[in-house]
Amino acid sequence: MKIPMQWIKEYAPVDMDPQTFQDKMIMIGNGVEGYENLGAEVENVVVGRVLTCENHPDSDHLHITTVDVGGEAPLQIVCGAPNVAAGQLVPVAMVGAKLPGGVKIKKGKLRGVESQGMICSGDELGVPVELYPSVGAEGILVFNEDHPLGADVRPILGIDDTVMDFEVLANRPDCLSVWGLAREAAVACGTEFKKPEITVKECGGDIHDFVKVEVEDSELCPRYIARVIKDVRVGPSPMWLRKYLHGAGMRSINNVVDITNFVMLETGHPMHAFNLDMVDGHHIIVRQAREGESITTLDGKEHQLTPGQLVICDENKPSCVAGIMGGEESEIRENTKTVMFECAVFDRAATRITSRALGIRTESSGRFEKGVSVKTAMEAMERACQLMVELDAGDVVSGVIDIYPNPAEKQVIKASCERIAKRTGVDIPADDIVNILRQLHFEVECDGESLTVTVPDYRQDVESGEADLSEEALRVYGYDHIPSTNLRGETTPGGRSAGMRLKDEVAQILCGMGFYEIMNFSFVSPKTVEKLNLPQDNPRRTMLAIRNPLGEDTSVMRSTLVPDMLSTLSLNMNRGNAQAYLYEIANVFDPINRTEENLPKETMKLCLGAYGDHMDFFTLRGMVERLLTHMGISVQAQVGGECYMHPGRRAVLMHEDTVVCTIGEVHPDTRDAFEMPARALIAELDMAQIAAMRKPMGAVKANPKFPAVSRDLSLVMDESTPVGPLMNDMAKAAGAISEDVKMFDVYRSALLGADKKSVAFSFVFRHPDHTLTEAEITSAMEKVIKAAEAHGAVIRA
Repeated sequence: MKIPMQWIKEYAPVDMDPQTFQDKMIMIGNGVEGYENLGAEVENVVVGRVLTCENHPDSDHLHITTVDVGGEAPLQIVCGAPNVAAGQLVPVAMVGAKLPGGVKIKKGKLRGVESQGMICSGDELGVPVELYPSVGAEGILVFNEDHPLGADVRPILGIDDTVMDFEVLANRPDCLSVWGLAREAAVACGTEFKKPEITVKECGGDIHDFVKVEVEDSELCPRYIARVIKDVRVGPSPMWLRKYLHGAGMRSINNVVDITNFVMLETGHPMHAFNLDMVDGHHIIVRQAREGESITTLDGKEHQLTPGQLVICDENKPSCVAGIMGGEESEIRENTKTVMFECAVFDRAATRITSRALGIRTESSGRFEKGVSVKTAMEAMERACQLMVELDAGDVVSGVIDIYPNPAEKQVIKASCERIAKRTGVDIPADDIVNILRQLHFEVECDGESLTVTVPDYRQDVESGEADLSEEALRVYGYDHIPSTNLRGETTPGGRSAGMRLKDEVAQILCGMGFYEIMNFSFVSPKTVEKLNLPQDNPRRTMLAIRNPLGEDTSVMRSTLVPDMLSTLSLNMNRGNAQAYLYEIANVFDPINRTEENLPKETMKLCLGAYGDHMDFFTLRGMVERLLTHMGISVQAQVGGECYMHPGRRAVLMHEDTVVCTIGEVHPDTRDAFEMPARALIAELDMAQIAAMRKPMGAVKANPKFPAVSRDLSLVMDESTPVGPLMNDMAKAAGAISEDVKMFDVYRSALLGADKKSVAFSFVFRHPDHTLTEAEITSAMEKVIKAAEAHGAVIRA
């Protein structure tokens, strides 16, 4: 929040440089992000009067002027502004002057005529037309008032102040005001806070003859105050008011609107001015919006309203979004004659929800979201009416409408000086505690060590009793009084969880096989999942939607890693990479099955993707089996797979009755959807299943003492015969001497017959106690062949 120092000094006389003031404010707990000297870039610019103005003989737009700046002799200045004329009072940059942007004025010649300075425009001085009326960049700035020649222009133009930039935390909404910060400044600098005396001169009449106010929802609007100003005289605000608003970062509009903004900044209470002539029936109704209603706000944008959003309406339509922004139709115009001032309190949560839903963020909504005191609203209203009279902007009609059905009570806290000192860890004397609380405008009654403290109306943050009083006492007494102590306790080294260690182990194995890790965002577009052409009832089609996404491309949390893996493979293919072995380990989100805390279930998945000359279904399957073998998980391949996998080149790897992995080549239709010009393989595994199924390494075995014997066997079988179950049955049939069975070749030929294939296996036999005899090996092979025949496989001739 930006506030000019001169505004603060009106209520808390602070006589120190900005840096010292900043340090003192920080030390009592008020954040200050920095400060800015408004006129720091303007030097040696003074008031001058144009004595003569003649056309330049060698130019069709330049003028030769003589300007009196209060010196010994007038200055000759060549000026190109079309509006320069004799008799004007203007800002003159002397030779050696500095202007914003690093501009330095030097003596020079323009078309052969010497120029001893520059007559400045508002833009050249960094003064917007809202701060001091001018023609902007179209010509020079002309003073409307009389000023001494040679006087510094910075005080005249309102750029002679220092603006402090305060960081107001969410727990101190009272500091979102000049009065709140001035109170803090008075305590920090040891001065006294003086609030202006507020009196309102009324012109007679009865407010009820001008407006009727009705509040339908007192929970969302606990207090609503209205006053009427008649015979309104809309015009520009005085310089002091424009200057303060400019320093606070707000634009001057007109005297009526500026007063509401000024009071909001000064007191912390947002206000709104209604053009009462544009309010149908002169009837104000505070209610929730109805289905189908809309409003065009002051920024010219139309917003559709929904039930539950609080609005200020007339008899026919919404005129204002409560606490956020007024409607365009009831805004203050030059011909406005009757105005109703509103100073209300709206529910902070409802204001925040409506503000986010409509996408409107204003100074007003920010204050209501943090909390506005319901007890001090009348003071803000009276201050606004006082300024309307003082600035002769209108006449205040007698009477006030104050709808306040449930008045808030004073908050009283019982405390003990001894407990406060013990809680803070600092031996703060009881007298100092009492004095500090009184400086902070708490009412304190003492009975020995016991305190009865009445909290100021504007301090909504003091709600934890004695703990809050302890914080107040310590921050003013000084955090530097906290004694230094040695670190106590024991430190324990951090560690990685079981899930992290499993992820590290899997990553190490995959990297050893040549895979590279990829990482993608967890939020994706729902269109990427649609490319997989999953069945309509597939749960992965139901994705967790993000409330306020950056865009459609990041609007849902992903339910599968496959689309991102395919997109990454496609990117590498289209960039000309000959091969890629990639993996990603990340969570997927299931909004259907929720946790005990009603949060979406998160499951860690492993997705493998690969393509290249040396990559096929069997290669990737072998890599997955190697990974699972390392984890102590044995699997069997069975027919199955996902719809986005090739129907003839896919499988599921089973451990007992559980699917551990789905693996296959990407379906041609899916490849086209992801613009993949070549074949690719993909596999999916559940990291939670791997963690549950993995077995620790057993006892180490000694190297075998007796040699192994290998036998090869080529079998012809139907094309549809699955090889995995066949291998398992042959291994069991071989008995205890079977050490390993591997498939090493698949052959297809018309000579084998229609729909036939030849599969070659390698068997390794070994006995732990003796060298195998030929009879033992032959017996084992006969059993293997018999098991193969049960699957319809015969020895290849």
